[in-house]
Amino acid sequence: MGWFPVDLDSEEPKWHFEILILLAVIGSSATQKHMPAITASAFGLFPRLLPAPEALLDTRRLYRLPSVQNVDIIGIRSGVVFTELNYFANLLHKIEDLKPYEFRTYNLSYNLRDDIEKSKPSRPIRIKTISLLNIITVLSIFMSVGLLVFAGVIHDGVALVGVGTMALSTSAASLSAYWSPKLSERTQNAEVPPADIVIRTRSGALIVVRGDEDVIRELYTGMDSCQYNLPETARQIFLAASTLLLMTSVIMFSNSSERMQIAVGAAYFILNVLYWGLALLVEPRGVWDMSRFELDNLTKNDDSKNMTEVLWLAIRETESIKWVRWANIAPKIHAWDDWLNEAHKNALRRDDGWDAVGRKNEIIAEYLRNQNGEVKHSAVDIDH
Repeated sequence: MGWFPVDLDSEEPKWHFEILILLAVIGSSATQKHMPAITASAFGLFPRLLPAPEALLDTRRLYRLPSVQNVDIIGIRSGVVFTELNYFANLLHKIEDLKPYEFRTYNLSYNLRDDIEKSKPSRPIRIKTISLLNIITVLSIFMSVGLLVFAGVIHDGVALVGVGTMALSTSAASLSAYWSPKLSERTQNAEVPPADIVIRTRSGALIVVRGDEDVIRELYTGMDSCQYNLPETARQIFLAASTLLLMTSVIMFSNSSERMQIAVGAAYFILNVLYWGLALLVEPRGVWDMSRFELDNLTKNDDSKNMTEVLWLAIRETESIKWVRWANIAPKIHAWDDWLNEAHKNALRRDDGWDAVGRKNEIIAEYLRNQNGEVKHSAVDIDH
């Protein structure tokens, strides 16, 4: 006997495929990264094979996309403060990639190239028609059709039912979760303060974003939510149908012919590799069509070595210090009040040569002397 089985129909030890179903259910971590996009894509409604289809069978319905926590959004003029960054806003900025104490300035506006006569673009945020996700989805559809044809050619009715029910299960689950983004909109046209904001990360990076109230509200100060196409009752019905179809397919796969199990196993192996590649190589920004907005990078400075330096850059750009107090960025002591007032005056004068760190050290040293050393230096300095 050889080292490996070579004949499927002999009485000798041979390959067994009872664990084939594991290939169908593993891979949830690969699909989870792009699950919002998978369930928002119209191509996903077609019957097809999908690694880990049980990931779609979530009885909970999310009404907003995951936001980035530990990020402050401060209205420079309005004074509003939020402690999270919306999902689609982070697709534009990718906060995780910012260096500590990095400073950037952006101008955000609507893309009106195709809607010149309108104040807002008609195109919504949606999945890119040509994207790697949709290419893999279309490929999985053709693979499913190929498996159905092969099952018919070899007269394997059990496999025919198994592939069909698995494909329909994915389609029903995708339909139950099918959604589209809904952004916050203004309901009135009343006069409002300028909507420019500052984004502050936990690592000390600061981003100034300039834009009007409508576009800032859609991405930052409003809430991006999920608008589902099916009501709750209909969703539960499709989820139940998908679960029954999935269980049926598991039974059918386990009793199909070995040639068919090899074909199905190969298909799931390829799909798992493709979705792993998608998760590793493609960020969500590469899947979503964000052409509704235009984001121009006006300034980028990653040379700051401490919070004082980057704070001075932001004050110089905004010519305001109110937002610093609203967000509690600086210690609430007289020494920092003096430094902020001096920074504000130099920002209004556009004095690029002002030594922000040096003046801060001098003001704090004088403050500590006046306090007779009763206040520890670390309690009044944000650069320790």
